[in-house]
This record gives sequence, C-alpha cells and structure tokens, in this order.
Amino acid sequence: MGSLVFLLPLLMAPSDTLSPSVMQKLLPAAVSTWQWSEPSKVYSGREIFQYMDGAGEVYLAYGFQRLLVQRYARPNQEEILVEVFDMGASRNAYGAFTSIRGYGTRADIGQEGEYKAGLLAFWKGRYFVCVIIERENEEARRAVYQLASLIAEGIKEEGSKPLILRLLPEGEYTPETLRYFYRNEILNIHFFVADKNLLHLSDNTDAVLVRMKSNKSYLLIIQYPHLDDAAAAFRDFTAGYMPESGERGIVQTENKKWTICRRFGNTLSVVFDAPSQTEAEILLDALQRRLP
Repeated sequence: MGSLVFLLPLLMAPSDTLSPSVMQKLLPAAVSTWQWSEPSKVYSGREIFQYMDGAGEVYLAYGFQRLLVQRYARPNQEEILVEVFDMGASRNAYGAFTSIRGYGTRADIGQEGEYKAGLLAFWKGRYFVCVIIERENEEARRAVYQLASLIAEGIKEEGSKPLILRLLPEGEYTPETLRYFYRNEILNIHFFVADKNLLHLSDNTDAVLVRMKSNKSYLLIIQYPHLDDAAAAFRDFTAGYMPESGERGIVQTENKKWTICRRFGNTLSVVFDAPSQTEAEILLDALQRRLP
C-alpha cells in the first residue's frame, strides 16, 4: 500500500510561537457594550497549570505553545471569558477542537465552530479559541457570537485538516464523535486501551477515532512514518491488548463483542466493540479499498 503524506503545510513552524502582543491584536477592546475588565494574562508551556488543572495535560498533548486569557465585563450582565490557544500548528488546533466537540449547535465561525451551553469554540490556522459565558441569556449569547466572529476575522492564516481524515467512511460515522490526535493519553480519554503506549503513538503519527452510526462500534485509524513502525505497533498491540488472538488480530471480548486489528502497509486500524466479526471485517475491508 502507498502511504498518505503527513499533512504539515504550516504557515509557521511549531517553534515559531507568536508573541503575546501579536496575539493581543486578535482581541477587540470592546464588543457591543462589553469591555476589557482587566489586563490580559498569558501562560506558556507548563504554565498552563497555573490557569487550569487536569485539562492542561490535554492541550500539552496537542503541542500547546501559549494561552492568552481576556475577560470582558458589563454592568448587570454576564462576564465573557476568552481563551486563545496558540497550538503551534494547524493540526494541533484542529485536534484540540475535536477533543471537546460534542452535540452542540454548529457555528459558522473560524474554520469549524460549535456552540453549546454558553461555550463557543472554534479553530482557525494554528489557533483554538473558546468564548464562554457561565449563565446564558439572549443578549450575552449574541455578544459571544459577535466577539468570536471578530477574533476569527483577525486570524488571517487558514489551516488544513489532516489527510488521514480522507480514510474515514463518509456518512457512516457520527461526526460529533470524531477525535483527531497523535498521543496515547488522548486516545485513552476517548477510548481507553492501556496505560502503556501499545500502539506506539507519537508526534510522528496521525490518528483518528470515530464511532459508527449503524452498530456503535469504534473505528481507529493510525498512520506511521514507516512500515516498520506500523509492524512494531501491530505486534505490541496484539500481544498486549489481545494476546489470545495470536497473529490473527481477532478476538471476542468479555462483553461478547469483537475487536479486530489489521495493518495495511504503514496504516494500522482497529475496530472495537463490533457486534460481529463479519461487521468488523466489512469495515476494515472498505478501509483497505480507500487507501491509495
């Protein structure tokens, strides 16, 4: 099988972190009748834990560079909190967005946005942005949309989605369940496999996880830079996660469902929780046909 070229057409290299002053220019001083209520705060690298606890690990796993926090206030109204994450690369910004997306209302802001329960999140270029109110009301919600739109307009660069997404079976999975990542800790948040990195996920891999509409099984696809990397991951995963399967990579689990792992060149795919072996094999056969 041929391999997909990893998508890293970045407008800036990950190490080329933007300065706080450049990021600050993305934020208007006021929106509607809300205005800055205090000076901006900036957190770099592991300083993110000064602002948030466990969630900081998620952003670091996506290559987080810097966070700009700004609060907007208006008398007798909800405070608006803005978080602008410089993720260093478009794939990181997209991944951070997919990590929190859910079943909210689609927002036509940035390159992809969603609004749910007072949180409007979107990604664009190297940025992941959250605009938040604690308690919803119509006027505050309109201000959130307006503020998010202004921030998105200020981000001039566009990012591209990872090419691995082209391997997904269009129309057959629930879009809200799509999670893009390349670290084991992110996989375990959405589908726990093992504390040990059996699948050899790293900064040099691309991975996507979705849940299928028809039978609620999970489809995981991982691409590695080399054939040997994929072969080693297949070996360690089948030995550590499904040792009874041997080299076949097929096992019926305790919940009476099926897990199947296959390698196609430098691409590894696993179907978890399929109702039958046949359904899992059909899904993997279709994936093989989509590979270049």
